Amino acid sequence: MTTVATPRPPGRRVSTTRRTLLRLRTALLASTAIALIGCLTVFLGVARTADAAATRSVPAILAVHDAQHALRSAHAAAVGNLADGGTVLGGPGVEYQRQIAGAGQYLTLIAENNAAGDAGTRDIQTIEALLVTYTGLIGQADARYRDAGLRALGAAALRDATSLLNDILALLDTLREKQLAVLDEQVAAGWTQRFTPLAWLLPLVVLGVLLVVAQGYLSRRFRRTVNVPLLLATAATVVMVWLTSLSLGSATQLDQVGQDIQSVHDSRQQQVQQVGAMAAERLAAEVRKECPQACESVLAALDADAQADPAGTPGGAAALEAETMARADRAADSRSVEFVLPVLALGIAVLVLAGFQPRLAEYGHLST
Repeated sequence: MTTVATPRPPGRRVSTTRRTLLRLRTALLASTAIALIGCLTVFLGVARTADAAATRSVPAILAVHDAQHALRSAHAAAVGNLADGGTVLGGPGVEYQRQIAGAGQYLTLIAENNAAGDAGTRDIQTIEALLVTYTGLIGQADARYRDAGLRALGAAALRDATSLLNDILALLDTLREKQLAVLDEQVAAGWTQRFTPLAWLLPLVVLGVLLVVAQGYLSRRFRRTVNVPLLLATAATVVMVWLTSLSLGSATQLDQVGQDIQSVHDSRQQQVQQVGAMAAERLAAEVRKECPQACESVLAALDADAQADPAGTPGGAAALEAETMARADRAADSRSVEFVLPVLALGIAVLVLAGFQPRLAEYGHLST
C-alpha cells in the first residue's frame, strides 16, 4: 500500500525557539516598565511626604515651641525689671525687647510654614493681634511704674498682661496641635506603611526572576554559559532594589521625627513652666506689696502658678530641635534617586534588547 505524503502548507512558520525568545523579551520589557512605575510612584510619594514634613510641619511646630518660650522669657524679664526699683528707669528691659522681637520672628516663621491651612492662619492672626495688646499692657505698666504713686496700677497692668499672655500661650498650644495633626497624617501616610514596599519590590522580584529564567533558557538552548547583557541587567535590577529601599529609611526617619517632636514638646514645656513660675513668684511678691488686703484671689492664683513644679529637669531643647530638624531633612533628601531609577530602567531595557537580538538573528524566520 502506497502512502501519500501530506503536502506542507505554503509559507514558513516561526520557529518555537523564536516565539519563546520573543515572549521572554516582551515579558522582560513589560516587567521593567511596571517595576519602574512602582518604584517611582512609591519613592516619590515618600519623598514628597517627607519634604512636606521637613519644610512645613516640623519647622512650624518647633517655631510654636520657640515662640512660647520667648514670650514667657520676655514676660519674666519685664516683671523682674519693672518690679526691681533699681532699674525702673530702664522700663521692661533689653531682654524683654529681645525676647519679644524673637517671638515676632517665630510667629512669622510659623506663618510661612503653616501646614494647617486657613484654620492655622486665623489662629496666627489672632495671636498677632493679642500680642499687640499684650505689649501695650506692658507699656502701660512701664508708664505707671515710672510714677511711684501709680505702682499699684502698674502691678495691675502686669497682672492683666499675665492673664492675656496665658491666653496667647493657650492659642499657641491649639495652633501647635493643628500643625501636629498634619504631621501625624504625614507620618501615617500610605507611603510609609509596612505593606507599601510590595508595590515596588514585587515587580522587581518578578523582573529578577524573569532575567534568571531567560539566562537559564539561553544557556541551555544555545549552549552558552553566560549572556553578559542579561547579567548586567540583573545587576541593574539589584541596584534598583537597593535605591528604592532607601524610601524605607526615609519612612523610618519620618516616624522617628514624630517621636522627637514629643521629646521637644516635653522639654520646652518644662522650660516654659519653669520660667512662668519664676515670673508668677515675682509678680505675686509685687502684688502682695502693692495690694496686701484686697487681692486675695489674684494672689492665690499667682501663688499657685509660682508653686508649679514641672516634672523632670528641663533638657537641652535647642539641641533636640536641631536634631529633629536634621532628621527631618535627612528623611526628605531623595539623593536624586528619582532621576537615577529611570536611567537604570532604560539601561535594563537596552540590555535586554542587546541580549536577545543576536539569538533572534540566528533564528530569523526559521521553520519548526
